[in-house]
Order: sequence, then C-alpha cells, then structure tokens
Amino acid sequence: MMLPLTRRALPRFTRGVSQALAEPTAWNQAPTIITTLPNGLRVATKESFSEIASVGVFLDAGVRSENSEIAGASGLIQKLALSGTAKRSKSALENEVESMGGTLNVDMGREQSSFTLSCFGSDVKQGVDILSDLVTNAPVGNLDKNREAIIRELAEADQPTRAVLEDRLHLTAWRDCSLGLSAIGPFDNIDRLSSAHLQSYVDTNFTSDKMVLVASGNVKHADIVAMAEKSLGGVARAGATPAASHAPYFCGAELIYRNDEMGGVAHIAIGYNSVPARSADAVTFQVMQHIIGSYKKNTGLVPGNISGNRTINAVANKMGVGCAEEFSAFNFNYKDAGMFGFYAACDEVAVEHCIGELQFGINLLAFSVTEEEVARGKRELKAALFGGSGSSEAACAHVGKQVLSYGREVPAAEMVLRIDAVDAEEVKRVAWQYCNDSDIAITALGPLHGMPTYVELRRGTTMHRY
Repeated sequence: MMLPLTRRALPRFTRGVSQALAEPTAWNQAPTIITTLPNGLRVATKESFSEIASVGVFLDAGVRSENSEIAGASGLIQKLALSGTAKRSKSALENEVESMGGTLNVDMGREQSSFTLSCFGSDVKQGVDILSDLVTNAPVGNLDKNREAIIRELAEADQPTRAVLEDRLHLTAWRDCSLGLSAIGPFDNIDRLSSAHLQSYVDTNFTSDKMVLVASGNVKHADIVAMAEKSLGGVARAGATPAASHAPYFCGAELIYRNDEMGGVAHIAIGYNSVPARSADAVTFQVMQHIIGSYKKNTGLVPGNISGNRTINAVANKMGVGCAEEFSAFNFNYKDAGMFGFYAACDEVAVEHCIGELQFGINLLAFSVTEEEVARGKRELKAALFGGSGSSEAACAHVGKQVLSYGREVPAAEMVLRIDAVDAEEVKRVAWQYCNDSDIAITALGPLHGMPTYVELRRGTTMHRY
C-alpha cells in the first residue's frame, strides 16, 4: 500500500523540490519579474542583451470564450484587428509599424490570444502605445465593410490536413463544451454575427484581470510598468465573477469523413483524455509524447527501419514497406482538460495496420517501457523545449503563455529538474491511469474503407494476454 501512495505523491513532491532548487539567478538565467497593477493587469519582463525587443499583450481568452451564439467571433476579431482603430487608420498603423522596422502579429488561439510587436529597444514605448490602442479600441465597428472580404478569405484559406483533423478532434472529444468549437472554420453563423456580438465578446474578455503585458529583450521593468500604467491602467476589470464551471466532459466518439475519391492517402487522428496544464502529471505526458515521437517516410538522418524508437521501427518495417507515410504524437494541455494522442497519414490499404501499431506503442507505455526509451524521450523533449532560436520574440511568447497558464514563468532549470525526475515506473503509472482501457476520440478523412469500427479501436486501448 505504501508503494502506490508514494508513487502518486512523487510528482507533487518533485515539483516542489524543483521549484526550490531552480532559482533562475543561481543558474545564470535572467529572472522574469512580474508586477500586478491596481486594476489587476500583470506586467512581466525578461531582460536580455538583445538590441531587439518584443512586447505583447496576452489575453486569457480565445475560441473557448465563445458560445454557440457567437461562434467564430474570435476569428473575426483577429481578421479585423489590423483594419484600423479610431486613433489610427489602417494605412497609418501600417506606416507607423513599418517606420519602426517592426513586425506586428495577432493570434486568437483556442484558449489564449496575443497581440505582439517586435522592434528596436528604443521604440518600445511606441510599441506599447500601438498594442494598447489595438486592445482597448478593438475595431469591431469595421465588420460590415470588411465582412465579404473576410468570408472570402476564410473560404479560400488552404488549411493543412493535420490542423483540420486536430480541430475536428476537439469537436469530437468536447462536443458539449466551447473547447470543442472550431478554431479554423468554417463558422456556420458567421453571416449572422454583428458588431454588437463582437463588442460583447471584447467587453467580456478584454479585461485587465485577463491581460498580461510582456516585454523581453533590451527593456527595464520599471519603464515597462510605467508605460503599462499610462496605456492600460484604465482598463476595467471583469464584472461579476461567473460561477466555477465543471471540467469539460471528454466524450468517447468518432467523426469520420469518408471520401474514397480524394486520393490514396487516409488521414487519422486519435486522442486520449489526459490532464490540465497544472497537473502534476503534465510533464510525464510531455515525455510520453516524445517516446512515441514522430516519423516521416524517407526523411531524417536515421532511416525509420533502423530507428531505436520501437514505434517508429515497427511502423517503418510493417509488411516490409511500412504502414504510414508519416505520424506524430501530440499533447494538448488546457486549464482543466487535456488530450494526448497521435495523427497519422497512411495508404488506404494500411489503415488498420497503421492504427494498430500506434495504439500498440501507446499500450506499451503502460506495460513495458524501458529506462532507455524514457531517457531518449527526455532528451528529445529538452531539445524541443530549449532548442529554439532564443530570440526576444520567442521569449516574449513563452513568458506570456506561461504567466497566463501558471501565474509565473517556469524557469528552464526547473523544467529540466522536473523532466529528469520522470522515470520508467512513472511513465507506466501515468499511461496505465489515463490511457489503458480508456475512451478515445477519433476523427479521420479520406479513403477509409479499411477503417476498423469504433468498438474495435476502443478494445485496442488495452493489452490482450491470451
């Protein structure tokens, strides 16, 4: 009895120890400084020696903040964001950013949104003024004159097949929750949305308690706080706090788009219910994602048929020619939900083999994963987390997302300690608890005449020893 209890308590104990040992300055890292203004808006800065600075306003709002009546509102706001405000026309905004030599980006995500601008350190004050104008004077009144162009742009947009399947997989898994609303379209009621709908979304979600102003690069924290007080100090808090809602229900279901005439390649995505971002098991799921890994036929330094990754090796050698063109494991973590699984593209005659090998690889995580596989997964996870460009723009995005998710930035040293604490027994515990004999969400597109039934795939989530 003591061993299972110790194993369950280990992730929380490890997280506490890693926070104590990973003081950024002790590891020669620049700390992230956070100040909360009187109106609840948080200001976070991460100083570096780069001449380029990045500033961003990050919002705890996105597609999930919509409901069935205003589905698509965040997508429209993203398209309208740079169409000009009452203070700056579209041409004036473009000229101002261009004269700074800056780049301006707006992204309305599934659960978080961002307005970011990269510029020289000497232009940060002007950058903060531009971002505060876009956020506090969102140009939703421009909807009527831009509606036809936006609808045409959305209709003509060519989305990657994987992005479409992952979007529909959210609909399948969380069909009774706004977390399942589409983030890429099509939006059924976009013709019926008005400026009043968009303004209601802005008033509800563009509030100070949901905002974080982040600056990275050649910046001083005191200066950024002063700029924030001037530009965003008047942003109002949210009204009455809504009652706490239950975590979204993960629904085991399938959504199949069979089209035998769209070519010889089938696309499949399967998701398992996992954990929220703040869960003690979240890091273990990240390691599991990299143990399964990703594969693309005839690419990479090491051919798949001699790979040390068991899943890649099995997929590449199936039937002597391989059973997938590509596959990749994914791991999504949200406030109160999560999904772990894989996307695969394979020949129409190999659908059953492809899904079977990938499900078997996930099943092995709960039974026979080795310390060698875990060590490789941890190395690849560290490379993915810390092998980026190190630019001010990347640092700004990283800090903004983490402050919204955790209330602080998780230092690299702390993350390394938490990753190193994961071992094979921990992976087995988490995989057994969440993935073994569990409901799954499935979505697929293309020639699916060889697709197993949902009952068969559900049965495939556990090992049969007989």
